[in-house]
Amino acid sequence: MAHVLVLGGGFGGLAAAHELRRRLPPTDEVTVVAMSDRFFVGFAKLWDVAGLRPLLDGTRPLERLRRRGIRFLQAEITSIDPAARQVETTAGTLSADGIIVALGATYQPTSAALLENGAFNLYHAEALPGIRAALEELTEGTLLVSILGAPYLCPPAPFEATLLLEERLRKEARRERVNVVVSTPAPLTLPVAGADASRYLADRLTERGVTVLTEHAVETIDRETQTVQFEGGDSLEWQLLLAVPAAAPPPVVTKSPLAGPSGWIEPDRHTFATHTDRVYAVGDCTLIPTSTAQLPKAGVFAEAAGKISAANLAADLYGGDHITFDGYGFCFLELPGKQVATVTGDFYAEPRPDVRLTPPDEASFRAKQQWEQERLTAWLG
Repeated sequence: MAHVLVLGGGFGGLAAAHELRRRLPPTDEVTVVAMSDRFFVGFAKLWDVAGLRPLLDGTRPLERLRRRGIRFLQAEITSIDPAARQVETTAGTLSADGIIVALGATYQPTSAALLENGAFNLYHAEALPGIRAALEELTEGTLLVSILGAPYLCPPAPFEATLLLEERLRKEARRERVNVVVSTPAPLTLPVAGADASRYLADRLTERGVTVLTEHAVETIDRETQTVQFEGGDSLEWQLLLAVPAAAPPPVVTKSPLAGPSGWIEPDRHTFATHTDRVYAVGDCTLIPTSTAQLPKAGVFAEAAGKISAANLAADLYGGDHITFDGYGFCFLELPGKQVATVTGDFYAEPRPDVRLTPPDEASFRAKQQWEQERLTAWLG
């Protein structure tokens, strides 16, 4: 009887666990270890702050994995020994015949320090009550959504949040007194999607009266004066600041033998195998190079990697063909009026990713809703 560990209960981890359960004999054990006891799709946080739907409505307990024949252990992972295929956790030592690491990402220290100066972390579910309360009180001044560095998770999300909040302010007759601004240190709004998609998004923001500040890296945030100072000398006063922190690999990853020179795990970008037999890595804890940068840190890609790594680990254990990831994927881009555009294509293409943007419509918004519900139902009932 084989025992496989899946480290992490996000997109990559859940996709991997279910694929393993499907491919392995019923007598084999699949265990998911995660620090959180629940799962939700990341974009559900934006629906919460925009007043479209409470996050709780899209949240499911990981304990329900047991209904699918998958063991769940809520614990913090404190060290990983890939050669021994052994993991230390706050619940004890776990050994396995194979491991899939899907531990997500944390925040760069510089971003964490900036967040302590009066900014709300737009990506942190625990910040949502405070954001909602601050939005209710916002009657004038500037709402600033600011990307603090790269890489960051889910590249379209800061701009989607800006548009959805602008729409909310407009519906609530507060928009005329509130200036809406979004800033990024990058030269484009969506570098991973290319110049055309970036231009399209910038145009949608501008036509809603949103000020788009590209090449504006945040240097300091002053809580007392409620001012952001950008590198290069520009500054901006804000009444509400929603910040998007730059991502960093979890410390347990950087301290492990799995970490590459970057600090991230750098698996084979087609099979997601690490340099250790029967150990794979997927999702936000990895760095997957592309022709121009790296594969977006987004749920769609983590899910694909999770399924592929699980299939390959099953082949390692019992024989059979290994499969590969071809770089193809998509990202949702939500716009006002419950419309969604998609950026779709080959992110591994040379000399640059070959992606195209499909114009937004309400049918794609419904498809986005269905995409979420399908995963919640299939994975956690």
